[in-house]
Amino acid sequence: MDESHLTLLEKFINEYYPNVNGSDLITLIDIIYMAAVRNALSIPSIIEDLYKGILDIDGFSKATHGNIYDFIKEEYRLFAERIKDITVGSNGGMANVGKGEWLISLCSGIDKTTDKPRVVITKKGVGDIQYFEKNEEVKWNGGKVCIEIAGNLVNQKFNKLINIEDKFWVPFRTRDKNKYSEEVIQMYNSVYWTAISGESSEPLSNDDLKKKIINNAFTNVFKKSNSFIMFNDDGEFQRFCNPDEANAYYHDKPHLLKGSKMGFECRAKQPNPIALYCHVF
Repeated sequence: MDESHLTLLEKFINEYYPNVNGSDLITLIDIIYMAAVRNALSIPSIIEDLYKGILDIDGFSKATHGNIYDFIKEEYRLFAERIKDITVGSNGGMANVGKGEWLISLCSGIDKTTDKPRVVITKKGVGDIQYFEKNEEVKWNGGKVCIEIAGNLVNQKFNKLINIEDKFWVPFRTRDKNKYSEEVIQMYNSVYWTAISGESSEPLSNDDLKKKIINNAFTNVFKKSNSFIMFNDDGEFQRFCNPDEANAYYHDKPHLLKGSKMGFECRAKQPNPIALYCHVF
């Protein structure tokens, strides 16, 4: 190991990411250094290129879908794939940095006019990253988009509205297909939506209820963020700039929203909010 090169990397991170310190700083530097070594990249060269930017942030920020690695300089693709999993540190607030956020920030380079990162990681309740005067929420490989009410509270309200034998009923359970008729399921779905929203509704199919939950969850996202981007682990992404775009994307996909990787989290006993697992189809 060339200690002078490690010192150069430490100096770069300290200068442009001063909020990272302690063990988080050491971990961040170690991962970047080893990602460079494993891909036979010169540390002085990578520092110079990280300053300039190895991600085409202008092109990437305008894309509604695609693969983030297609916007990264070819010689740095394997390096970028290794640093995508960095989750150390935070930049204000208590939330941890999520997967993909360091990838976008580090690879976007430094703005010469401000001498600060073009993409800033933020944890202040207004998205995850900030750039071009906008806030963007980032979800990588199955992150969740939630409604604003806990599952156990929905369950309590549901049971006050209807008297059924299963006091911990939740929608979309596969075992219920043989237990209840479609007519009964649609009635339960309607009551469940009332427990979530306070709105009365006609009987709802599973697909109809999924669409309502999706709209509710993304409406919450855009109360605090200008845009939303979700990634699969291979870098494929989909970006929305308002709830209507999210609704349009999922309009023909409710039948695909199944299980714990692509579907919904609905809890009856825990405080986890009802949530959609994000997946790019």
